[in-house]
Amino acid sequence: MNFKSAFLNIGLLSFFCCSSQTELSKTEQELILKLDFDKEIVLELKKETKSKISQLPAIDSETSEELDKEYFDGIFSETSENNAINFVKKEKSKLKEKGYLVFYIEGQNGNKNIGIIKSNDELDILRYRKTDGINYDLESKDVIKKISEWKSKYGLIIIGCSLDYVHIEFDKLPQNMTEFAKEVYEFCPDSVDQGVGDLKSLEEYIKEEKGILLWWD
Repeated sequence: MNFKSAFLNIGLLSFFCCSSQTELSKTEQELILKLDFDKEIVLELKKETKSKISQLPAIDSETSEELDKEYFDGIFSETSENNAINFVKKEKSKLKEKGYLVFYIEGQNGNKNIGIIKSNDELDILRYRKTDGINYDLESKDVIKKISEWKSKYGLIIIGCSLDYVHIEFDKLPQNMTEFAKEVYEFCPDSVDQGVGDLKSLEEYIKEEKGILLWWD
């Protein structure tokens, strides 16, 4: 085989490999038909992750753990943490206009996934994942209640969540950041004790990020 032929074969192989990574398989097409998902949205997700599209696992209502062989009406695809966060922030508004919510979610092996469900209510992300702070006697309903209060006061989107953490971004920041930082610390002590170290630093972090990562370790 001469150099020209070898180069052509490599190019064709790369083309078909890339195509297979961004086109929907038969199984994926069957999944989106079953869930009645917008095909273009699913294609955009696969184009971003270049990973397979799977159905979201159901979550146990008592333990908040993922259930084997039980599913929720949504999809996910694995990617890197940075890709997941960037994709969520970039696509959140556009997908919400179409009746979908996008967020990142952590899988059982610690990998980051981009998840999509049908809804316009950001809190449905937490209702699905049943995020809790059980180490601080906070049930999922308690987490949802507090985030709902903040949503009413400041407006917010949920960037991502998992079993014991939630990442939110505010539409507007509280006027009294000192008092709000105290409220955050009372609700989630780990944001300071295992995070930024003190309340002043928490204030600065919230201002800089226009949001907060809450976790209950």
